[in-house]
Amino acid sequence: MSEESLQSCTDSDSDDLIIDDEGPVRKCIRPDLHFHRFVVRITESAIFNAVIMVTILLNALSMAVETDSYLKSQYRTTFVVLDELFLGIYTLEFLLKIYAEPIRYFYSSYNLFDFFVLLISYVQIFLLMVAGGGTNLNALRTLRALRTLRTLRTVSFVRGLQVLVTALVDTIRNSVINVVLLLLLLMFLFAIMGYYFFGYKDNGDKEHWGDLGAAMLTLFSFVTVDGWTDLQKPLDELGMTGSRMYTILFIFMGHFIFTNVFIGMIIMNIHDATEAYRVEQVMEREQIVQKKKEYMIQRQHNEVRQMLEKQNRGHYHNFYDMVKEFQSTLRHDDCLVSVDLATNLVWIETYFALLDHQDDTMYRLQQLHFETCNLLAMVMEKKLKQRYGM
Repeated sequence: MSEESLQSCTDSDSDDLIIDDEGPVRKCIRPDLHFHRFVVRITESAIFNAVIMVTILLNALSMAVETDSYLKSQYRTTFVVLDELFLGIYTLEFLLKIYAEPIRYFYSSYNLFDFFVLLISYVQIFLLMVAGGGTNLNALRTLRALRTLRTLRTVSFVRGLQVLVTALVDTIRNSVINVVLLLLLLMFLFAIMGYYFFGYKDNGDKEHWGDLGAAMLTLFSFVTVDGWTDLQKPLDELGMTGSRMYTILFIFMGHFIFTNVFIGMIIMNIHDATEAYRVEQVMEREQIVQKKKEYMIQRQHNEVRQMLEKQNRGHYHNFYDMVKEFQSTLRHDDCLVSVDLATNLVWIETYFALLDHQDDTMYRLQQLHFETCNLLAMVMEKKLKQRYGM
């Protein structure tokens, strides 16, 4: 290891040692380690996430108010300043997260989505600065409309929404694609048949069944059962025989079977994902409690060891002083280690039975004491009568 590299290393942490060919040397750490840890704590804090969440909600409210033509014309400058302010906050968030985790930031799909939304905003600004008034208005209008994607960033901060989105994406990727392909195949077959049944003839319904595209659009309306009676009415007026049987058969297969299968798959996957999320939350809470117990036990062991060392060196006059100092180190929020605590159902039932027996024994002892006192009083009264001749 060269002298220059040794000079760049720090001696602040005694545990940062590595083994080299020339023996143990101190490990080099980044010069901004403390600031990096500070930024990591900020990005992982609940306050930081709450600030970004409030910013997203305010941005959504601003875009909603901006749709009013009167308010937009009266406060145009205010909306521009607010948009730049929100963009600055999103940029600062991106820079902090990139600085905290330069590589792991791009491992998360939600971070990639946030980066995509931020990139769209800067592309719009770049086009305005470079092209100016000659910029294609349709392109700028499209980029401006994509600002609404910022509201979807809420998913990145709400764990429950992430579970639902993940379950929906997994369902579409694994199962729903097959169902959709089967539905499209069914629609293609019925569209061909509908074309030859209702649109092929000169007196047929050319508007709804005149070609494959029109027939597919009509069948899509049948799948959603939205306004299918209006599509069936021209066929009845033209006297198309069997059109009602055709429509009912396709609605039954396309809507009642495939649509319900699609919904059922989504519900099952969301249920499984919710249960897995609940189990994960329970495991996280158990791990937190376990870590707190381990920390508490280790801390108490260290304190007892230090007190024993002080006692061996003669820092305490007696055992009472050592116990008093140990008592001062205890905290009200310390966990109680209940590894051997008998809290099972059999033990509780036995304990209640023992309490019942204890109450019964106490009652019998009270009765015995009462009878003893009564007999003693009767004997005393008899002796007094004999003494005084009563």
